[in-house]
Amino acid sequence: MFNVVLAVVFLVLGIGLGIVYNRLVIRHYPDSNRKNAYVLTVIVFLVFSGVLYLLISVNSGIKTTITNYTIKMEQYVKDKHPDNGFVKNGLDLKSINDDISQISKTVTELKSILPTHQELGVNHFTYNLIVDYAIKELQKKLTIVSYSAKVVNSFADKDSVLTVTSVSNGLQAGAIKLINTVFLIIAAVFTVVFLIYIVYSLVTARNAKKRRMLTEGGDPGSIRTRTNN
Repeated sequence: MFNVVLAVVFLVLGIGLGIVYNRLVIRHYPDSNRKNAYVLTVIVFLVFSGVLYLLISVNSGIKTTITNYTIKMEQYVKDKHPDNGFVKNGLDLKSINDDISQISKTVTELKSILPTHQELGVNHFTYNLIVDYAIKELQKKLTIVSYSAKVVNSFADKDSVLTVTSVSNGLQAGAIKLINTVFLIIAAVFTVVFLIYIVYSLVTARNAKKRRMLTEGGDPGSIRTRTNN
């Protein structure tokens, strides 16, 4: 899950960009707090790059785990319940005609043949993420929409048949979508904080530069007034 080479790349990138930003922007800070700003800027860039690296690495690792366990779960169901009607034939969504009772029965049957988190060899949190969340989504989509709705297709195969494989793929896709959303929110929060610091530092550097120019060159308006008098 963690790549040392990628970690070094992000580390060097964070420090390097921090140093470049110091030379371009922070060097205009007032003398009194410029040194502290130099250090803080490198830390900010380093933390931001580190967070991005962790998000990318952890996200990739979780996706791999989800994929592996959904494959394992699908194989478990096929091996343990080969004579089950749903496992053998699936559910043709074109033939149910919005029969809620049949849909509910299928979902209940599916839940009963799925392995527990102990049988699957996965921790309870990951199991809930892969199975419970996605099963609820499956049940909700199958019971509130008709066959014609495109949303059903995320759990059915190309022939509009609900099978163990298609459900497994749907569970995997739903869990990964949830993970992507969570990590996107986390990344957005850190990006906003980072941009706030960038804007603050740019404004501070600009104001300090203006004050320095006025101090060194004098106020052009005041010079014109004294000359006219």
